[in-house]
Amino acid sequence: MGIWRTAEVVTAEDVLAKSVAAADQAVRDAAKLRHPAREPSAEDVRRVMRFAKSGEASPELRALQRRIAAGYLSWRQVLLGEAADDRGVRAAFEKDRDRLAALCRGEEPRVAPPKPKRDDDEPMSFTEDAW
Repeated sequence: MGIWRTAEVVTAEDVLAKSVAAADQAVRDAAKLRHPAREPSAEDVRRVMRFAKSGEASPELRALQRRIAAGYLSWRQVLLGEAADDRGVRAAFEKDRDRLAALCRGEEPRVAPPKPKRDDDEPMSFTEDAW
């Protein structure tokens, strides 16, 4: 070890090397996430489209659906990660990433049962004198 390489310099070099290695690993991990292992099927795309048009989708995803319908992008580009640099795609995925991933795995969206309509003439709680 040279005289100029003090213990602090050696420690700093170690920290830097570990940080660079962690950054390289993060880039490799991100590249894996950006491009899915398989291309989405036509059924995957149909499930995503149905969800994007539903009331359960976030406003960002519904806006993305409108852009796709207008021809600016395709669902294939979106689901393959080819449009990952698009601000609207990123916003939609921030809100609905888990749901979209589930749809692409073949899971059908759960439809919430309709809420019963309240009849304004019906009392909300019952007491003895209500009978």
